[in-house]
Amino acid sequence: MTEPAGVDAHTTRPMPWQQRAWERFAASIEANRVPHAVLLGGPAGTGKRALAEAMAARLLCSQPVDTRACDDCRDCRLRRAGSHPDYQIVEPAEGGSGILKIEATRALTEFSHHTSQHNRRRVVVLTPAEAMNRHAANALLKTLEEPPAGMVLILVSHQPGRLSATIRSRCQYERLGIPPQASARAWLQAQGVSAPEALLALAGGSPLTARQLAAEKGMQRFEALAAALAAVIQGHQSAVAAATDWRPVGALETTRLMQQLAIQLMRGATDPRQRLSGHPALEGLQTLLDSTRLARIQGDLLPLREAAEQPLSRELSIEALFLTWRRP
Repeated sequence: MTEPAGVDAHTTRPMPWQQRAWERFAASIEANRVPHAVLLGGPAGTGKRALAEAMAARLLCSQPVDTRACDDCRDCRLRRAGSHPDYQIVEPAEGGSGILKIEATRALTEFSHHTSQHNRRRVVVLTPAEAMNRHAANALLKTLEEPPAGMVLILVSHQPGRLSATIRSRCQYERLGIPPQASARAWLQAQGVSAPEALLALAGGSPLTARQLAAEKGMQRFEALAAALAAVIQGHQSAVAAATDWRPVGALETTRLMQQLAIQLMRGATDPRQRLSGHPALEGLQTLLDSTRLARIQGDLLPLREAAEQPLSRELSIEALFLTWRRP
């Protein structure tokens, strides 16, 4: 899963809730003790990519202002143009399998042994790190075990537990969790998002995901899904018919939406204060499902989500997803 859109792809500022992590990073520069590898781990949608970009900008900048990149020197202009010779971003190809293969890390290794063209550091941002297949991870490990001088590798991972313990041990780990709700809400309001509380609830507290939901009319999508699920549960619509309607969305995205919906419904089942009021379809679905059934649904969706993320399983039956909700 990629980090949702919502920040400047070439930002020089961390997100407001990342201040402590940024202060630690700035202190390492001041002490001339920048680690050769940093692992930014935590849930998707919390701005890890933004932090990685800001860190890279500061490391490459030749005229930093306070603790941040100036955004105006030659190095900063080259970085913003995507043509800095000492900077690379390694990520899965858009529209591809979503996997980082060994070719990507081999290119990274070759880049790491080049001499800096600007007599400064060389920086690589690799995201998401858990997208590496076994061969790519093994190739990366060789670079981590013998890091070239002046090379800084920033790994971004939404699921750091999927990385090998050996890779994690070779990195300075910065755990970035869900930001405080007040901070996330204030940021969303500053971004022009109205009524951010419900969006944050459905996004699991991840502000960038919530902003993306707002931009894509995500609340309407959740309401449509809730209405379809209620119809299947009550027998007003078959799972086959519902699956036909949702097939254009795709198995992976439908599974993600169902997981987010199930989590929020579970919260509402155990704490009435967390129910999403003002959304009739969601309220209606909530009345059909108790916490025991929701727990079973969450358990059933987990392996289906894992299957949908695999390139060879992209044709996962969406009908199976709707049948999961119908079973008692």
